[in-house]
Amino acid sequence: MKKNAILIFFIFVLVAGFTATVSAQSSVDIITKLNGEEMKGKVTAIEGDEVKFVYEGETLTYSVKKADINKIQFASGRTQVFNEVSTVEAAAPDQGGMDIQRNLVAVLPFSYIGEGGAKDEKLSKKVQSDCYNLLLKFAPRFTLQDPLKTNAYLARQGIDHSNIDGFLPEELCQILGAEYVVVGSILVDYKGTTNYGSTSTETKKNDEKNKKSTYSSSSSSSTEQFETQVDVKIYTSDGQNISSQARRSFWQTEDAYQATLQYLIKRSPLYSK
Repeated sequence: MKKNAILIFFIFVLVAGFTATVSAQSSVDIITKLNGEEMKGKVTAIEGDEVKFVYEGETLTYSVKKADINKIQFASGRTQVFNEVSTVEAAAPDQGGMDIQRNLVAVLPFSYIGEGGAKDEKLSKKVQSDCYNLLLKFAPRFTLQDPLKTNAYLARQGIDHSNIDGFLPEELCQILGAEYVVVGSILVDYKGTTNYGSTSTETKKNDEKNKKSTYSSSSSSSTEQFETQVDVKIYTSDGQNISSQARRSFWQTEDAYQATLQYLIKRSPLYSK
């Protein structure tokens, strides 16, 4: 009999403790915000577009915008929903990119810096195309990605000449699906104009009158002088730099980069006869 009384006593204590715990847990209001954050305490008022709230164990009153609240679970058991949580997340740019295609080479738009240090986007695409055509000729062991595709893939990720420097080579390879990316720059410095002039003189003898006549003519021309620096780097899809070359052009015309670019490609690891 005594044992039964003790057992009943312990059961009573456990039930009382559980009831007290449940009571304590349900004695607070819970605000669930749209970002998933939970605020536990006491809702003191709902006014206009705000809910007045005091955290459990505190006395300071906070104001919470209704627009930020998903729902309130009151201590009484009632639930009031203010805003539904959207189950459709906004589409984000696909940073995963494409599967890497073995031996695929993508040529990025070149950085073309002309007179006065200004970047020229049109010439940037022109040099990209020139480099692509040279690789078609001198890198037959590799598959070349058409620049139209390269630029389209970059544009879909919001990448252009203004922010491409913020991406690592391996990230660009992933976006383009290429095993190799070619990164290059052209720096053209205008050095001035050189003027050329010449004068020719011709003397004719008149036998009848024993006289000589002298005729002279002159001509002039001018040539603009440029100094061109070409830089070409090649990276793999794991970010390794397998080639880094720079060369100053011997030619002093604005299109001097073409011969220099060919020179560098023929000395790159992509080159084969």
